[in-house]
Amino acid sequence: MDSVRTRPGRRAGLLLLGALMATLIALAGRLVQINVAQRPRLMARAQQQQQSVVPLPARRGLVIDAMGRILAGSALQQSVFADPQLVPDKHEAARVLSRVLGLPAVELGQDLIAAGQRRFFVIQRGIEPSQADQLNRAAVPGLGTFEEPYRHYPLGSLAAAMLGFVSVDGVGLAGLEHQCDDWLRGEAGMKTIVRDAGRRAFWLAEEGYVPPRDGYHVVLTLDAVIQSAAERELSAAIERFQAESGIAIVMEPATGAVLALAHVPGFDPNHFRDYAAGSGWRFRPRAITDPFEPGSTFKPFIAAPALAEGLVRPGEMIDCEGGLWRDGKRLLHDHHPYSGLTFEEVLTKSSNIGMAKIGKRLGPQRMQAWLKKWGFGEKSGIDLVGEDAGIVPPRHRWTSFTTTSVPMGQELAVTPMQLCRAFCAFANGGKLVRPYFVRAVLASDGSVVQEFGPQPGREVLKPGTADWMKRHVLAAAVNSGTGTRAALARYQVFGKTGTAQVPRIGGAGYVPDGYVGSFVGAAPLEEPRMVVLVSVRMPKRSIGYYGGTVAAPAAREILAAGLAYLGVPPERDAPPRVAQSAAVD
Repeated sequence: MDSVRTRPGRRAGLLLLGALMATLIALAGRLVQINVAQRPRLMARAQQQQQSVVPLPARRGLVIDAMGRILAGSALQQSVFADPQLVPDKHEAARVLSRVLGLPAVELGQDLIAAGQRRFFVIQRGIEPSQADQLNRAAVPGLGTFEEPYRHYPLGSLAAAMLGFVSVDGVGLAGLEHQCDDWLRGEAGMKTIVRDAGRRAFWLAEEGYVPPRDGYHVVLTLDAVIQSAAERELSAAIERFQAESGIAIVMEPATGAVLALAHVPGFDPNHFRDYAAGSGWRFRPRAITDPFEPGSTFKPFIAAPALAEGLVRPGEMIDCEGGLWRDGKRLLHDHHPYSGLTFEEVLTKSSNIGMAKIGKRLGPQRMQAWLKKWGFGEKSGIDLVGEDAGIVPPRHRWTSFTTTSVPMGQELAVTPMQLCRAFCAFANGGKLVRPYFVRAVLASDGSVVQEFGPQPGREVLKPGTADWMKRHVLAAAVNSGTGTRAALARYQVFGKTGTAQVPRIGGAGYVPDGYVGSFVGAAPLEEPRMVVLVSVRMPKRSIGYYGGTVAAPAAREILAAGLAYLGVPPERDAPPRVAQSAAVD
């Protein structure tokens, strides 16, 4: 009887035990599923919830002048970021950001929502320290501040066209900042932050830390003191003669090192966005990108070959036809009616007729060969991007006028850099040097990554010819010719003036009253240290437009400042300042 009663109880126990075993088996299966099948997904989700990856931007390298002065550097600023996946209420976070930053809450909320799955989103760069304190005290999950470098140009607009500028993300957009971006930018790192249940950061995961590599430093040949003098004197000339713009170059004739490269008007790269869209020409290094007709500054580059070829002799008299000469269908004239001038006087007084006759002696074939030898019609090779090769028409396009036009600096176009480079040959004994602007690349610890220097120049003139032109023609042009306003009391300056018309866009004639006045010269006479070119575009004609008037005085002051700064001793035999010549050019 008792055994009969216990059978139902035993079945119930067995059923309960079976249910318990089934539950345990199901739980074990679930655990296996979680720990094996779903482990990667769940671990990734946990890591996503517990960790945040914050990029560590590299500090952009410096751009420094030849004496170690910082032209472009990096400073630290506070910026605001968000990890949108950790922000519990994006609208409330937007309201907090709006109160602190003064930005529209609606737009901030839309930005946080649109960020989607991004883990690091920059909301505002360059906030005030007080704003950073307010935001950190608000302690909104998913919002925070961090320090990041930003580009700073401590000397403002100095050499801006050459330096260029960078984007808000630290990418070079123009000038050397763009050209040298691979050197300057460096490589970003990252850090991984582990957070507790309250989303507070408490630990930096060592395995998630990659240090940034700061960018390399770029050292230039430019000297900020000489650059400042060039920009100052060029600006004064632009203001005095109410000109559109101007360019000045200072080069070391023996090596081709560019000591200054000035463009006026310029811009402040710290605020480059403030300039209108139509002001893009301010950002362009016009000394290498914009060719122009050189006018009479070109005359030495035809006269010297004629002398070298034995086609003219020192002291030879050349009939300048009383200032008016018909050559075939062409009528040439001089500013002053000269009858006979010596070969030297043709240049010092800048006679167009005399130069046209010298050009006809040289002839088109030899003239074109010499243009190539001087480097005109080809890039100078300077280590800056965007250089133009200028315009030298091919031989088959020369007309009956070309052989007499080129000696006057017409029917071709050269860049200021090409003209300055070629003039260096008169100062260094006949060598055509390659101009260069970047001297070295340094690592952040100061070690040399790459070094650059002068390259051997090719001979364009025999040393004797170059020296004779320097002493007897170019020095005389400054002492008693068209360049008297470039003369210095303590140094012998030698050079050449020039005035050219500005062609219309499209090549149909010239702009009315549009001129470019230029001077290119060097000092001292013995072992010249500086070649200076000044070019003033579109001065107001009623005030003055000849190169000897608008450009020579600025070149004189740049030479005076530069030679004094370099500690060049005065020349004993330097002539005193002379009265202004009646000749103009």
